[in-house]
Amino acid sequence: MDALAFFDGECYFGIVSEVSESWDRVKMIESYDEMFGATLFKCMYDIAPDAWTPFAFTADDVEQKNEKFMVFAKRFVRMLDLAVHMLGPDMDIVAEEMMDLGPAHARYGVTARHFELMGQALGHTLEKVLSSRDCTPSTKHSWEKIFSFMSAYMLEGAKSV
Repeated sequence: MDALAFFDGECYFGIVSEVSESWDRVKMIESYDEMFGATLFKCMYDIAPDAWTPFAFTADDVEQKNEKFMVFAKRFVRMLDLAVHMLGPDMDIVAEEMMDLGPAHARYGVTARHFELMGQALGHTLEKVLSSRDCTPSTKHSWEKIFSFMSAYMLEGAKSV
């Protein structure tokens, strides 16, 4: 498996650096895990209100920042944080980890469409929480590439279910 082939000759070091640096700016925001998680899931429900049946919470739970939802949202952001920190010169390790996550996502009913919608919501969330100076078109492109990379490998891993 050659994870770097996914980047089609683009300088993945630049992509990884841009994602890591922008994520570090997100983490400088007070209670970033709560704020980013709540914003991300609100964006998801705004984009596709009826698509999120795999989740054990509703749009109302997100809107009201229900305690059970907030625990999930913070956990999700912390997992995203771990994934961002895994990025580096050996992308095969990241690919393997993402493939290992695929079967669990499949068992919850997460599909390719969910990953596509989550990617859109992630882009909107970054725009909302970072200034236009910190969320440039290049930053968004880098996040799209990394999220697509992670999603592709999770979906590949999901095929084993």
